[in-house]
Amino acid sequence: MGKEPNTNRAEKVNADALEWHVRLHGGSASGDDWTTFTQWLEADPAHNEAYDIIALAWDDVGSLSEVIVRDHADTPELASNVIAFPLHQLRKAVSAKPWAFGGSFGAAIAATLLILMAPVFIGQNDVTSETFYATDIGEQRTIILADGSTVMLNTGTSIAVRMDKTTRLIDLQKGEASFTVQHENERSFVVAANTLRVTDIGTRFDVRMDIGRTRVSVTEGIVEVDSLPLENNTLPSSTSKIRLVEGQQAVHQADTVITVQPFDTTKVTAWQQGFLIFENDDLTDVIAELNRYFTNPVYMADVDLADLRFSGILQITDLDRAVRDLTTLLSLSAVETETGIALRHISPANSQ
Repeated sequence: MGKEPNTNRAEKVNADALEWHVRLHGGSASGDDWTTFTQWLEADPAHNEAYDIIALAWDDVGSLSEVIVRDHADTPELASNVIAFPLHQLRKAVSAKPWAFGGSFGAAIAATLLILMAPVFIGQNDVTSETFYATDIGEQRTIILADGSTVMLNTGTSIAVRMDKTTRLIDLQKGEASFTVQHENERSFVVAANTLRVTDIGTRFDVRMDIGRTRVSVTEGIVEVDSLPLENNTLPSSTSKIRLVEGQQAVHQADTVITVQPFDTTKVTAWQQGFLIFENDDLTDVIAELNRYFTNPVYMADVDLADLRFSGILQITDLDRAVRDLTTLLSLSAVETETGIALRHISPANSQ
């Protein structure tokens, strides 16, 4: 009898740990959620241990989905909605600490998942249900989707996510995003950007939208690209797909065919490490790229500066440093004005 309160408390802690993991990795956790989670971890060492077990479990499983199907055979729609969540990723902890998943705690996990995830996937079975994510100028954000896939949003980017039992559709509405996809045989993973449709075949890739231009760069694995437009938010069938492998990039501009070319992976993905790489690029293009990350624009006050070319690395987390490095390497001056930061030739008076 004396052990029952401790047992109940342990089950409550384990259930709380699972709830936190689902909430934080479902793609919609807020800053307040992370703050509250940190406070929960620090409140009791048992919280840390319980959360570690759940985190280990997230890499590899299978048996818990069978528990849910068995226990909810009378509600197959509810069970299938829950199984759509990546329960297949929960196996490592079961083999490492099987005692943690036995008996009543196993039932508690199933019950907690039913409570937490069923409403999410019931909503996602409605193809019109969407979740939106966005970043401001200069902001970057990593989203972990409910299927375990990761989307890193670059500056000034917005996406809409729709998932159902057969399709995972990401509508890149503007900006740039990098995708690391959790492969599923049952559900395709499709990114729509401008008039391009990118279908993942288990990979990592970057998609960038500019005015009238879309670029798809594959950094690992394979994707298929076609130029058929999406109409009425439905996926069209395609008869002219182009397959891209690692190191290949597809570029599509309005009213043109898709061009496939090699690309520099380090250069394309440098923004994910907080900098940009330029190699003999026009200063006009360098400034345009830099201005994607800052609200205080840089511009050329002297017209002939457009003839300059630049090679170097610029940070995108510190405008002052980026401008200082740019002007130093090109022997220019930078002056703060009411409209931004003006680049000029260094006058003879200032060079002495």
